[in-house]
Amino acid sequence: MILLIDSGLYEKEFFEDSFDFMLSHGLLQVKHYIKSYKVVFVGEVFTPYNHFVALPKNFEDLSEENLCLTMAMLKEFKNLRRKGKLLIQNKSFVIGEEIESDFYYWGKLYSFFMDYITYEFYYPKGRIVVHSSKPQQGRLNPMKTEINAERYGNGITYEVKDFSDDTIRNIYYTVLKQLEKKFASPSEARKISQMEAVLKDKGVEFKEIIIDVFEFINSVRTIQFNPVHEVIIKTLVHYFEKEAIQQKNNINVFYSKEFEYVYQYMLQIILEHDTKLRNENWLEPNYKTLHPDLITSSFIGDAKYYNLLNCFEKPFDKELYAYNVANHALLKNFVFIPSENNFHLKTLSHTSYRLEIVSLSLKQIFNDFITGKRNVLAFIHSIIEEKKLID
Repeated sequence: MILLIDSGLYEKEFFEDSFDFMLSHGLLQVKHYIKSYKVVFVGEVFTPYNHFVALPKNFEDLSEENLCLTMAMLKEFKNLRRKGKLLIQNKSFVIGEEIESDFYYWGKLYSFFMDYITYEFYYPKGRIVVHSSKPQQGRLNPMKTEINAERYGNGITYEVKDFSDDTIRNIYYTVLKQLEKKFASPSEARKISQMEAVLKDKGVEFKEIIIDVFEFINSVRTIQFNPVHEVIIKTLVHYFEKEAIQQKNNINVFYSKEFEYVYQYMLQIILEHDTKLRNENWLEPNYKTLHPDLITSSFIGDAKYYNLLNCFEKPFDKELYAYNVANHALLKNFVFIPSENNFHLKTLSHTSYRLEIVSLSLKQIFNDFITGKRNVLAFIHSIIEEKKLID
């Protein structure tokens, strides 16, 4: 595995035989007159030659912890959309042609597992007869109970579905669990566990097995399935056929621009953004309508996915001047830039107006998003209180 940093500059030779694929799919941009190339994604890329993972901008520690953070964000926000469009790009390619990715098959198999209509796929249609003095999961048969009571003694006769052996079910379950480890968010993993518990209560036994793909594909061609479940079998067959392709490329990434919206979305949740909190006397400038990324009861601001090294080369006229004028300077103004740590970068000023430039720990942001804690918000409030004392 080769670790990269979003917005980092690398020479062409660094990517070896993967270079052409990554450049052609917009994962790299030409910089400095073709002497170096800028990484423009957060996520992972598989090629026949290498496995690349790009950490977010402003990360310096290429640690296992930061790698896990990046992969966790890929899982958590894989369904996040902006204007109806998925932000993540998860695709597979073979010799320039796009094929269905593992992510695609994960979505299909997960939806099947959570759908009640597929229960019969787990439940064999055939039933066996069980005469027992203990309650069974099955259909009571009064006529056979009377006959079998004379033959076997006291008890009740049930018609019970036979779950003792279902190789196809176990193949499906095995593939589902493999893809769950790669793509499932915590909530999706929890829903799978809950569904497993429901089915186990009904007598279904789940087992992960070693799959003989060749035998499976050949055997299912001769078996007639319920039309409802034919799509499950076809999905598994197509998945295995795709897996058999050796020379393929896979991308599971947020391009840099899309990751900015992921960052913005997390901040809006954990900082309790609410457009209704905007000052009722808000004054829009004549030349445009202002839409701050963050409006709270104590501050307003923007989420900027900038590089810390050159962030002050950016114009902050809107945040420093326009927001203060529109808000009558009643609330503190902030620009938040993600990095590995929380710290106050600089205070910009224009006459009586102020703008606080702050770096926020992406790890802490994500942790607050997942747990519901408000550590990041507390840090920002500490800056506000400190500035009040100075002002």
